[in-house]
This record gives sequence, C-alpha cells and structure tokens, in this order.
Amino acid sequence: MALANRSAPPLEPWKDPAAQPFLRVENVTKTFGKLYACDDISLDVYRGEFFALLGGSGSGKSTLLRILAGLETPDRGRILIDGVDVTHLPPYQRPVNMMFQSYALFPHMTVAQNIAFGLKQDGMPSGEIKDRVQQMLELVQMPQLGNRKPDQLSGGQRQRVALARALAKQPKLLLLDEPLGALDKRLRERTQFELVNIQERVGTTFVMVTHDQEEAMTMSSRIAVMDTGRIVQVSTPAALYEYPSTRFVAEFIGGINLFEGRVLDHDASQRRVRIACDAVDGGALLARHADPIPEGTAVSVAVRPEKIDVHESRPEADNVAIGKVRDIAYLGDVSIYHVETESGAIVRVQETHVERSSEPHYDWGETLWLSWPASGAVVLTA
Repeated sequence: MALANRSAPPLEPWKDPAAQPFLRVENVTKTFGKLYACDDISLDVYRGEFFALLGGSGSGKSTLLRILAGLETPDRGRILIDGVDVTHLPPYQRPVNMMFQSYALFPHMTVAQNIAFGLKQDGMPSGEIKDRVQQMLELVQMPQLGNRKPDQLSGGQRQRVALARALAKQPKLLLLDEPLGALDKRLRERTQFELVNIQERVGTTFVMVTHDQEEAMTMSSRIAVMDTGRIVQVSTPAALYEYPSTRFVAEFIGGINLFEGRVLDHDASQRRVRIACDAVDGGALLARHADPIPEGTAVSVAVRPEKIDVHESRPEADNVAIGKVRDIAYLGDVSIYHVETESGAIVRVQETHVERSSEPHYDWGETLWLSWPASGAVVLTA
C-alpha cells in the first residue's frame, strides 16, 4: 500500500525564491555632512514579518527607520512598499504609521480620544470611529479603560494605548522606535510577548528599531544587525546566535569567547578545520567548517560560554583547555566563571544550575578542565 503524499511545509518567505518582498530598500544612502548614517543599504522585508533593526548608537538604525517613515529623504536609493515607490512621498501619503519610544500621548485627551485622533484627522465618520476605537481597545485588552487619561495608566498600559493608536488607521507597515525602552525590566519582558501576540493577530508588518539584543531575539522573525551605517548580517535570531558571519556579530549577540589562530589544515570529509591556538591543550583547536580555508589564514574561532563543559579531571574531547578560576558571577539560574588558561587567555564559561544551590560549584583559584566539541566552534574570517 502506497504511503499518502504529504505536502512539504511552506517555505519561510525569505527562503522562497518566488516570494515578493513587501518592503524593499534599494541601495539607500543618507549622509549628514561627511558622516554616512546609511551607507548603500539594501534590504527585503516580507509581508507579516516582525523585523528588527538591531545596532548600537550611531549604527544608522534610527536614520533608516526615519527614511522608511518619510521623515528623512535618502541622498540615493529607493523605498518600495507593496510594490509602490514611496521614496519621495511625505509621511501622510505613505501606508505607514510610527510608534515612538516616548508614546507621545496627548495628556488632555482620554485613551479613546487618543486612539481616535488620527481617524478624525482623516475624516472618518463618527460611527465608524467609535467602532474602530472599541476594536483597538479590545485588541490591546483595555476595553474598560477608554475614559481614562494617560496619567491614570501604568507604563505598560500607555505603551498599549500608543500601539492601539498606531494600528487604528490600519497601516500596511508599522514602525516601532525602541517601543519598550521606557518600561522597567520585568514589564518589558512581559510586554514583549504581548506585542508579538498582537502583531500575529493583526498580521501587520512590523519593523522595529532596538539596541537591545535580547528584545530583538525574543520578538522578531528576522534581525538586521547594523554597524556604522551598514547592514552586517540579516538572519533569524537562532541563526544569528549560532552562526554569526563576522566577529562583530559574534560579539554583539550574546556572550562569546574568541580564540585567535592560523589555519593548519582542513579535512573536507569531516568538514573540520584545525587551527593553531595556544589557549587549548596540544596547541591546536578543532572546529566545524564546510568551506576550505587556505593554510596559514588568520581566523577567529567563536565559542559560546554555554557550549563549554567543566571537568575536574582531563576529559576526552575535540577541544580541551586547563586553567584557574579568576572570577565568578552567581546569577541564580547560572554561574559565570572566568577561567585563565596556562597561555593567559581568559575563557568565559556558563554553568546552568539544574539542582538547588546557594553557591557556585567551583571556587576562586580552583583548577578546572574545559572542553567543547568541534561543532560548538564557529570559524570567522571577517
């Protein structure tokens, strides 16, 4: 009896060659004097994505967001939304709305009046405005708070009102400028999931600017990491973390150990590269790498702290190092150890606390063996 045919799961749109981007940024450049805020940026965002622009101060992420909103005009390049060139359209003619970090709510208006403001400006009939406002209040789970003023709300509630106002006009694209920056840590963490759930329900394409890597990793379908006006890497949160393409991305996303060395040889059958490195036992480090790298090439090898196992005696493993504990940070769920190897390299190790304990497992000055597999190491040539 033949097995029933099962259709393959749909491709993620950025992996589907037939998919058309909803937002397309083509070779956008913006300068302020001699400073390149955006330097020849090209980017595709697909319909329904929650996309993050992630970078530090001066990376160009906020300038790019303002260009998408129509608040800045690029020196060169084009912006297309749903196939329409909007590069030179003013903000009010674009199918775009923007939610600012400060929320910018009108203090003299009620919640309902704040949400209705843009709809009134557009001349929507009062009956439709009332229905739309109620829909937005239901969406952000505030149906009974329409008559309150902003100063009667918590920070999280004000954030949701600003979101409701931004979505009320049903924009094709919603831009969020550090949307959770004004919230405390606990509220920010809870609101991240609320915002993602709302985005999934309405299906609007979101583009968010943030400097917070954890926020970007938690909320977005894909992330563009930016540095000095350029996009360094675009990928999913998991791929950015596990497979950074450059040293900058490896250091910017999460904790990292970087070992410097030169390529000794490459085993194509095992997809392994051997790298000279004084920090490891035997002076050679093994890493997985599919593409051949010429012998003698200087590289960095990135290893996440949680990929490293700790032992009290020498283990059998692809990569082994020995050192003494120099610093300890107890964080409740994990302990962070800084281990100094015999070569003087400092290796950051993260140990998860599976069992209840009020103390780290190891002490200052204690000698530890460290190990990690070749598959846990990423070779970086840039």
